[in-house]
Amino acid sequence: MSSNLKYLKKPELTKPIAIAGLPGIALIGKMAVEYLIEKYDGEKFAELESDKFPGWAVRENGLVRDLKIHFYKISIPEFDRDIVILTGDAQASSSEGQYELSQEIAETLSKEGVETMITMAAFLDSDGKKSSVVGAATDSDTAKLIGENDVELLDGGRIVGMNGLLVSSAAAQNMNGFTLLGTTEGKDTDPGASQNVLTKFSKIYDLDLDLSDFDEKVPELPKFKPPKIKMPSVSGGKRDISYIR
Repeated sequence: MSSNLKYLKKPELTKPIAIAGLPGIALIGKMAVEYLIEKYDGEKFAELESDKFPGWAVRENGLVRDLKIHFYKISIPEFDRDIVILTGDAQASSSEGQYELSQEIAETLSKEGVETMITMAAFLDSDGKKSSVVGAATDSDTAKLIGENDVELLDGGRIVGMNGLLVSSAAAQNMNGFTLLGTTEGKDTDPGASQNVLTKFSKIYDLDLDLSDFDEKVPELPKFKPPKIKMPSVSGGKRDISYIR
């Protein structure tokens, strides 16, 4: 097995956008999308299994199952677009696997008519010099859109893992996209940073999300420690320790 996409039902989607929040630093993106799934009664329509995931299984109520990426459909009242939510048990465990899964997911979303790919994740900011939410986009118009909604645009550094690759893979499928990164000191979980990201998303799409029930709706999630990734050195330059995931 390389990967296996299983449809539980065929979704009917209207002008869909997609939001991905995979496990990563402080679980910022993961908490954000789990909240949206719970709040808006997300309906799972597909699952993706792969041998690119880490070598472990998930325990649930005395049972075990394989790691998966889960696809949900949600509809927000007074928003004229459906939202495909992607969450998962883990990211792929190698660079090659992250590329492969990101490309496969982007191809799947493109076939479903998704026009915009959004990822939510973390930005490590131990110095407190950045805004509460920073981001980047695949094109100048989208960058202008998120910048006009008080997302500080990044001008350098790396977005490590699938939370970055999903956006670039979507661009290769002629979708536009952007990433919203909640600044954090790198706690086990950072619910405040997750809510900051959702607030910016709400502002960008003029949704007026009420997050007063955030703590109630977000399930208890397993702690996640990202794998160490060896970065290539840059000859003659200072070591870049900026880290986004």
